[in-house]
Amino acid sequence: MEHPIVEKILKHGIDSVNLSMLDESARRKILIDAAEKLYRQNKFIEAIEIMGKAGDTERMIAIGEIFLQENKVELATLCFIPTKDKQRLNNAAVLCIQAKNYRLAAQAYEAADNKQMASFIHQNFVEE
Repeated sequence: MEHPIVEKILKHGIDSVNLSMLDESARRKILIDAAEKLYRQNKFIEAIEIMGKAGDTERMIAIGEIFLQENKVELATLCFIPTKDKQRLNNAAVLCIQAKNYRLAAQAYEAADNKQMASFIHQNFVEE
């Protein structure tokens, strides 16, 4: 049987629950369970968001690498942003530029603490 909080997240989204009353271990377990179920349902954006909230850096990197192999650059980049992995983020930003997704490229550079490139992309390619 599915945990009722996981069920609510799956039906109504992560913002429909308040997990602050749970200890870190229980919170993380619920988030990872919900993220895995969403991933299996091909709801990748929601799964990535919840995995980021769970702080599961290793899993985020592993899934990001899978997305890269599948040529899903934007999804890979969204996985890498919460990890703050500078090398992966800088590489993903270059791929986002090639895909003409300049806003996401700038976000990746910002997460990699590459302020110079983030600023360059914002000034020259991102329309506000």
